[in-house]
Amino acid sequence: MKVGFIQCTIISAIFAIAGYLLFSSASLDVHVPLTVSAALLISGIVTPWLASLIQSSPSSDGDAISSDAVETLYVGNLPYRANESAVKEYFSSYAEVQSVRLMKDRKTGKRKGYGFIEVVSKDVDSVIEKTNDSTFQERTLKVRPAKEKVEHA
Repeated sequence: MKVGFIQCTIISAIFAIAGYLLFSSASLDVHVPLTVSAALLISGIVTPWLASLIQSSPSSDGDAISSDAVETLYVGNLPYRANESAVKEYFSSYAEVQSVRLMKDRKTGKRKGYGFIEVVSKDVDSVIEKTNDSTFQERTLKVRPAKEKVEHA
């Protein structure tokens, strides 16, 4: 279950009110701005924690993202006109695709003809075997495990 904006707002409001009541009744010397600040601080700390608990709780729905590990694959020789949804649709027939990132030139914004897809680890070998040297939008794809990104200091 994903926690939406409305649910987080409601949870935050509840904790803000509870914090206000707690701090306003705890001491009569506390000024209203300080009480409100304390209430907002409590709601700001507790709300994200609760939201993460709710999001990570097991769901009975079938639409929960798989907890299987994912691996990143490099996909080269992509058509420049291809977009993320088309690439995801193509690879989804071979594996459970978690994400697609197509690289663009920073200056021009045009696609570079390669990208990366994240698939469930158990599907990696099968995906590479079935899609490497396959034809996608009149181009022969090159698919292989992605190399680890090297950070330059």
